[in-house]
Amino acid sequence: AVAGLTEEQLDTPYREDGWTVRQVVHHLVDSHVVAYFWFKMAVTQDCPAIQTYQPAVWAELSDGKSAPVEMSLAILNGLHPRWVSFLRSLSPEQFERKLEHPRHGMLTVDRYLEIFGWHSPHHEAHITSLREREGW
Repeated sequence: AVAGLTEEQLDTPYREDGWTVRQVVHHLVDSHVVAYFWFKMAVTQDCPAIQTYQPAVWAELSDGKSAPVEMSLAILNGLHPRWVSFLRSLSPEQFERKLEHPRHGMLTVDRYLEIFGWHSPHHEAHITSLREREGW
């Protein structure tokens, strides 16, 4: 979705008052690293209470606003296959294990998998829609 974009394009918000393309890419890494940790906690602990993070605040940190997207793409290119390998090793019972989220309550690993399976394509669509609108 970001191949061939210039620095100026990467620093363009995908919508009014929205994150820039760069921030969206870095957000994916932030959220997926946190989620990978949550999945491991759910499988190895009994109903762990997870600590959340503040995506909007993290997006405003200097790395989220200015680091090269290649850094985050490299992390995603390593993390996603590792996450898939981990998920493929789980038993049906392990997919039913639960996490306690402070706002959403008890959710299973399977439900979190649905959420994060949606997450990347959702944000990729933000970027591709911007590219279409701008003719990039």
